[in-house]
Amino acid sequence: MKNKDEFSGMRLLTDFKAAHSALGEFVILKSSFVDTLSGIADFKAENYPDQKVMIRLSEAKALISELQKRVHYIEAGIEDASNSSIY
Repeated sequence: MKNKDEFSGMRLLTDFKAAHSALGEFVILKSSFVDTLSGIADFKAENYPDQKVMIRLSEAKALISELQKRVHYIEAGIEDASNSSIY
């Protein structure tokens, strides 16, 4: 991912599928992305290939917890004061 600014080069998740292994205690996540600026006319959007990642159970739980916290904040109208949304 490019670090030019907050939006250019950032990927927008458009689709995902998940599978898991109870024995191996991991989740496999297949995700699809588009360039966040791809809707702008005459913009040369970057193409991103689908990605597959394996997430350990402990990391999947931490990810779910963090995502749920952020969803609650958004629904409550609480902005992220730490500016951690800029990567």
